[in-house]
Order: sequence, then C-alpha cells, then structure tokens
Amino acid sequence: MFDTVVENDDSSTPHTPHILPEAIDPDALARALPAPMVFVDLETTGGNALNDRITEIGVVEVGPHGVEQWSTLLDPAEPIPPFIQQLTGITNEMVRGQPSFETLAQGLAERLHGKLFVAHNARFDYGFLKNEFRRAGIAFQADVLCTVRLSRLLFPSAARHGLDALIARFGLAPLGRHRALADADLLWQFWQKLHTLYTPDLIGQAVQRVTKRASQPPQLPDDAIDALPDSPGVYLFYGEGDTLLYVGKSVDIRARVRSHFSSDHQVAKDLRISQEIRRVEARRTVGELGALLLESQLVKQLQPVHNRMLRRASHLYSWQLTHDSDTPRLVNAKTVDFASAESLYGTFTSRTGAESALRALADEHRLCCAQLGLEKVAKGRPCFGYQVKRCDGVCVGDVPLAPHTERTREALATLQLDTWPYDGPIAIEEQGRHTGEVEYHIIDRWQYLGSLTHVASRDALDSLVDSMPAATGFDPDVYRLLNRRLAASRQMEQVEQGGQAEPAQPPDDTARGEIDAPGTDGTPVADEVATLPVRRSPAPLTVLQLTRPAFRLSHVEPPGATEKKPRSVALLRRRPPRPEDPAQGQLPFDAH
Repeated sequence: MFDTVVENDDSSTPHTPHILPEAIDPDALARALPAPMVFVDLETTGGNALNDRITEIGVVEVGPHGVEQWSTLLDPAEPIPPFIQQLTGITNEMVRGQPSFETLAQGLAERLHGKLFVAHNARFDYGFLKNEFRRAGIAFQADVLCTVRLSRLLFPSAARHGLDALIARFGLAPLGRHRALADADLLWQFWQKLHTLYTPDLIGQAVQRVTKRASQPPQLPDDAIDALPDSPGVYLFYGEGDTLLYVGKSVDIRARVRSHFSSDHQVAKDLRISQEIRRVEARRTVGELGALLLESQLVKQLQPVHNRMLRRASHLYSWQLTHDSDTPRLVNAKTVDFASAESLYGTFTSRTGAESALRALADEHRLCCAQLGLEKVAKGRPCFGYQVKRCDGVCVGDVPLAPHTERTREALATLQLDTWPYDGPIAIEEQGRHTGEVEYHIIDRWQYLGSLTHVASRDALDSLVDSMPAATGFDPDVYRLLNRRLAASRQMEQVEQGGQAEPAQPPDDTARGEIDAPGTDGTPVADEVATLPVRRSPAPLTVLQLTRPAFRLSHVEPPGATEKKPRSVALLRRRPPRPEDPAQGQLPFDAH
C-alpha cells in the first residue's frame, strides 16, 4: 500500500528524489508536527473499561514545546488481581495512598485537550479514560489514532503488530515493559522510526485514514451514547421538534451509533445528521434478524428524513409471463397479489425501471423488443434490434415464436419470485446469542407483522397472533431477506423427514454486505427498490406454522332485494339504467 519511500519534493524539480534520513532529531520532529500529539498508555486492574479501574498513566506529550513526559500511579480503590500484579509489577502496596483519578482529572483533561490521542489498541486506553473522566463529571473527547491500525496499514505484509513485534521489527529500545510511561515511550519511538521509512506526506495520509474522530455532536447529552445498549437492535435519531432523522440497525447499537460520529468528517450524510441530531432512541431486539425486520418496518412506517433505502414504494411492478402467453405483461401489486401469483419476475418501483430491466435482458439474450412489447412497430415490420443485428428476427418471421418465448423465460428466470410457501402465517424463532432470550417474528405472505417475546406456549403464541392485523401487501424487502433462508429451512425439514429435498432456488437478489452499512434491487439495472443484506450461505431458520387461517378474500352475497322507489320518467330518460355487473364490487385478486 505504502510501498515506496521516495517521493518528489515539491520544492525541487520533479525528478529530484526526497531523501529520507537515517535518524531523526526528536525535538525537531516534535516542533515540526502540524498538530500536537499525546502518546498514552495505561495500566489497569482488568480489561473491562466499565468496571475495572486505572492504576497507572503514562503520557509522552509532543508538540511545539518539544517533548515532555509525565506519569503517575493511581489508587484504583479496589484490589489488583495477582496475575495483573505479576504482569505489570504494580502491587497493592505501591498504589495505596496514591492520588485517585478524580483528584487529577481536571489537570489531565487540560494536558490532553486539543491533542491527537495516540495509543496502541487505542480503544482500550481511550475507553478507560473516557469512563474515568465521566465518573469525575468531565466530558472527555479526542481524535484517536491507534498505532495497531497504523502499523497494519503501513506494513500489510507483517504478521504481527503488537508492541513486542514492533520492538523486534524496528529495534526499539524499551525502558521497561507493561509499565505505562515505558510503553508510551515505545509508541513515540515507533513514530520517529516511521519518519525514517516514509515521507511526512505519506504518513499524514495514513494517519488521516485510520484516525477516529470522537466528535459527538454537542447537542447530545454527554452520556447519550454511553447509555445506549451494546446489544442488537434499532436506533432512531431525532432532530429539532422531534423530527425523525434516521433509523438504523446493528448487532451492537452503541458501537454503531458512535461510528456515525467518528466518521462524520468523511461521510456527508453523517455530517448532516451530526449537525441536526438532538436525541437518540434505542429499541432492543434479541438478535440480528429482529433488528433487520424492525428497521425495515420502521422506515416504511415513519419515513425518516435521511433514509432513502427501505422506504415503502408507492407503486410496485413485476413482469408476468404466464404459461399460455408469449409476451410478458407488466403488472402492479395493487391489482395482482405478488405473494400468490405465478410466473412473476422481479420487483420494480416504476414502469421505467421495469422496462429498462427487460430491455437489458433483451440486449443480453438477443430478444426481440417488439415481441416483448417494448417497441411499437407495425406487424411484419422489423424492430430496431433486428436492423442492428441484435434480434434474430421473430418480429419479421425469420424464426418461430416458440423458441423466442422459451429464451425469454430463461432470461427472466434469474428474477423469478417465489410464491408464499405456507398455508398461513409463520413464526420464526430467534434466540439471543449470549442472552438466551427467545423472540418470535411473525411473517405472513412475505410481510412482517411484528415480533413477540415471553411466549409461554405454542397455544399462547397462536392466541397472540390472532390479535395481529392481517397481511395487506407483499413486501419486497422481507422477501429478499427471508426467501433463501426459508427455502433452506424447508429443505432441511424434508431431509429430516426422509423425503427427497428439492434444491433451493437461487435468490432474485444480489447480496450486499454488513448489517451496519448503508445496493441493488436484484434487477439487471439500477432501480430504487430497497434491499436488506442477506448472507451468501443462509443458515436455516426455526419455523413454526401457525393455526390462524390464511387470509382469503371471498364473495359475499348481496342483501335481499328490497322494494325500490319508482324513478321519474324524466330521470330515466336522462340516465338509462345499466345492466347488473356480477363482477362489480369484487377485488381483482383472490388472496391465498
């Protein structure tokens, strides 16, 4: 990545190399820094930043004033475990009578203020200090540079990046090990060594890439993020007047929210949110699947300002090519039930997107756009594709229609939608990875109806589901999230029952990564249909089929005939009576 140590010097001719020194003057390097830095190391009573305490702080302060070192032992007000004493050499007797962190907090905050916070495995040291400052009533924030991440970026071929590995690789001179000031000094030595290997510009670029800016918006209370759970769920950002700005999900809500504001100098949306946010709300779920489903539901219901993906589309289209037809027909979810209709291909939020997708398939498979209904030409006249040798000539009778129809079906097969495979609603059981809690997600006809916890029995689950609303429409996001995983579950169930399992159909979506990241809609062209992340090798789900009968529309006999008042002759002349229409009042599809 940074594989050269020779750069052109802007102050010289383009061909003059920048010669790197073999040794660095520490004071000169410190005074030349664009911004002051503090190299920090801590010794603690354990590894939990919330419960354990600091026993020693070491700081190497580097800036225009040169280099200064400072360290102190602290009384943690709790015993130091024996193995920690053996590792660090810091005993209970050494810290007894030493100052508490609270007594030094204000002076230490002033020493660190406005400087780049540098530490090895910086999340550990920064987390401990932030919690200690919070206990002392001080809101501490700093831009953080982790030297582990910096080493990985600059030396990607190296296998190890711990302090012992840096000592061996670069010949650093430790004053001791596992003591705060000695380890902080090693980081300062590592920084000096980098300037003998890379130019300042390259080091600056690397630092910019790995620095985490702790820029919690000033409008938020100091403990707003720390109070969030570190468990799966959904978080909601609110702005002025309690306007909902954004809904997101994560397997670790607190870490994900914090990442929004550590990258707000790099991501425009995060910057806008950090300027507008006033309040954060979290809603826990048992696991990742519940977080995905809840996020999709809330975005559609609440329409947050900064969520573009997952919004409910006002129109939803699909191509339908039935077995008795030769031309695909564009259908709307308002008139065709996508959960039960056969031979549907793809989901699109606009006619333009649907036609673009079909046109792309036509170009790829040499299909006739006139036969597909994408071009209007007189019968027997060639389509445009035929004139530029992209169509085999079905439009002018050069080839039979049947093979063209078969190739059309094959081209559309990658987009085919599966019908709802159950007789009614199902409950997907999800168990918390660490908590053991169980949550049941109710799905019906590719629509998420809600989740239930604390269910005592199967009968109780059926009873609770009875109170839920009926499914009202196909949700393409829920379909993309669950289709493959439900297929894998059914296949496993068939195997367990000793039957011949049918191979699961390939999904109509394109997998995209990470639950926390903001895709394609599974069509050959870009179309603004939101997607949810799916796994390439989906794990089977635990599915319970519920007893609530499937939602089905049925014909209702009209009330008995009643004597009608006679109309005047003049009215009958103006508006002649229409014949009875038996289909009048019926809905266009019969939901399964």
